[in-house]
Amino acid sequence: MKQRKPITRDEWSKIILVLAITIGIYLRFNPTLQAGFAINDGGMFAVMVDDLRANDFALPNFTTYNHLNIPYVYPPLGFYLGALASLIFGWDSTQVVRWVPAFFASLSIPAFYLLALQLLKNQFHAAVSTLFFAFTPRALWWFVMGGGLTRSPGQFFMLLTLAVVIRLYEQKRRSDITLAGVFGGLAVTSHPEAAVHTLVSAVFLWLMLSRKRADFIYSILVGVVVAVVSAPWWASVISNHGIAPLLSGAATGSKFAAVFNLLFFVFTGEPYATVIAVLGLIGIAHRLIRRDYLLPLWMAIPFFIEGRSAAGPAAIPLAMLAALGLVEVLLPAIQPSPAKDADVSSTERNVFIYLILYLIFSTAQFGIQLANAKLYPPDEDAMRWVRENTPDDSRFLVLTGTTSVSCDSVMEWFPAISGRKSLFTVQGTEWTKGAGFNDYIRSTYGAQDCLANSDVACLDDLVNRAEYDYVYVSKILRANNCGPLAPQREFPYFVESLKSDSGFEVVYETDGVLISQRK
Repeated sequence: MKQRKPITRDEWSKIILVLAITIGIYLRFNPTLQAGFAINDGGMFAVMVDDLRANDFALPNFTTYNHLNIPYVYPPLGFYLGALASLIFGWDSTQVVRWVPAFFASLSIPAFYLLALQLLKNQFHAAVSTLFFAFTPRALWWFVMGGGLTRSPGQFFMLLTLAVVIRLYEQKRRSDITLAGVFGGLAVTSHPEAAVHTLVSAVFLWLMLSRKRADFIYSILVGVVVAVVSAPWWASVISNHGIAPLLSGAATGSKFAAVFNLLFFVFTGEPYATVIAVLGLIGIAHRLIRRDYLLPLWMAIPFFIEGRSAAGPAAIPLAMLAALGLVEVLLPAIQPSPAKDADVSSTERNVFIYLILYLIFSTAQFGIQLANAKLYPPDEDAMRWVRENTPDDSRFLVLTGTTSVSCDSVMEWFPAISGRKSLFTVQGTEWTKGAGFNDYIRSTYGAQDCLANSDVACLDDLVNRAEYDYVYVSKILRANNCGPLAPQREFPYFVESLKSDSGFEVVYETDGVLISQRK
């Protein structure tokens, strides 16, 4: 019987990379396919896409979202990409924020491979790293949501920028100055946090890989190109609004408590056994023993400069650390006998088959949970009723019972779909509230607590009735902190107190929503 030819290391690398890309694409589109609507947020961005199209693709001075005269200062590349997609495919803006984020999140997988290859100098290590990146929930979490319209292009162009910067330091190709500058400029015009993480990571990589005067000059030249590429955006903002909105947005950033996510290593988002996290810890120990501090330090940096969104950029070096933990430590330890460097042993093959099957299951389950963080049809129907049956200048007090403002789909999507003003919707106010942004968010919690634990009298103690015309109650809380609730929460006591109050008149009611007009 003819012996089967063993799989070579190069062949295995290609198989793993193809699986990482193809399955990773599925895992990024699956949540929105399951949800039937944009995941979680994106309502404000959908309106900003419409504003851009209505202004003939010239940047408007303000967005019409929530009737607050919010300056249109957000990095606009995602809105241009969304508007272009709407023209090409005939999508409305809600479809744009449903599909475009997953598309760019998928492009980030091969972009990550290019970066890993530049850093690790080994196709097999880079392919395994890409597998872990594709299957790490935190590497896709916020990027496939509706708000990923800006986040996912930011991630994609950040990865490309850093890959080219490393090549520039090593090969001194002058063309890479322009290429890195263009990619960096596109990252800056995609998302504020992508701009920060790209800059900090580039400086860190220069310190760890180079520290040469020539490379420092190259870096300055890259920065000049970035400034030129991004100038149409920031020059327009400064011309129309000055620098105050940019400073306001910069003041709303980090949360120190996020450092504890690093300390306890709970940021991967894996719903079951934290396989990637454990392999990452092994990889960290492996690197530290060898006094190679680049990847461990790079993973830690985001938690100190931008705690709120640190898990996303931290997943990049973590995936490489997990690959090194598996390939350099775990696999050699369990091999019955040393395998030829050019071939893949049956033990190694079986380990990878198990890992891939388990991670597909784990990440797919995460995606199913994430699909629950959406706007449900009863709320969407009610919002469309509001648009058609209330005056344009109506003011709404929207109550959902959650204080998780970043995961409150009803609160964000209400102004987008209804076209009416919502008093406690916080999206967009980061550009106007500045350092007071977090205090403003906390000031909205009391009214939501009334819905969950009290009655209309509680609401009157917090909000003057003259400030709003309607109360919108989402009667069932299905998800909180972007995860499903079991059992779902309901608010019958508050609903009955509102219906029995003589100062209000019920104008709309279904099993999921109650709308009362102030008399």
